[in-house]
Amino acid sequence: MVSPVMEKLEIWLYVIGAVAVALFANYLAATWASKDNKFSLLLLAVVIVSPFVFITFGLVTSRIGVAVGSGTIDALLTLGTVMMGLVLFQEWSKLSMYQYAGLAFVLVGIILLQISLKTEV
Repeated sequence: MVSPVMEKLEIWLYVIGAVAVALFANYLAATWASKDNKFSLLLLAVVIVSPFVFITFGLVTSRIGVAVGSGTIDALLTLGTVMMGLVLFQEWSKLSMYQYAGLAFVLVGIILLQISLKTEV
């Protein structure tokens, strides 16, 4: 029998993996879209990576359900993609204080989603 702590750790590893794959796909897609030559190796990379976004999403939702799984992944993906835009694409001036406050609410939402996360036995 697996301990509850190990189950949560396993779930979070799947969540982190799903978010990482989706962030990588977002990075590839944004980089590809910013280039003049649309028929490049970047397009091939986007096509290859994209299915893994859905596969990892499915692996998470099969463990914790669509409601909590999707809410957690999508919220973390929102935060991650915004951070990617700020850091990698230097978009600091494109967000207002209200948008930064909204991101703080997203973080609170992630925490609240996890408080009642129960693993099925």
